[in-house]
Amino acid sequence: MQLFKTQKAFFTLLLALVGMGYFGSFSLIDINPILQNYLAFLPIQLGVLVYMLWWLRKHPNQSLNKKQGATQIRTGE
Repeated sequence: MQLFKTQKAFFTLLLALVGMGYFGSFSLIDINPILQNYLAFLPIQLGVLVYMLWWLRKHPNQSLNKKQGATQIRTGE
């Protein structure tokens, strides 16, 4: 159990350092501010997309392509 907590803490620290480096490097780039904001949040958008695709594969019976509507999926009816 202690090993799992250590690995989780190390992974969290590693993600934080990578994130700080990524956003720090984008603050130094001299490009259009709109493009700079879009490129800075692109990894977050891709991460959410990958997570949603993984979730839909893991729970195929709750997919939106079934006959039930989206409100029925959210309420569980």
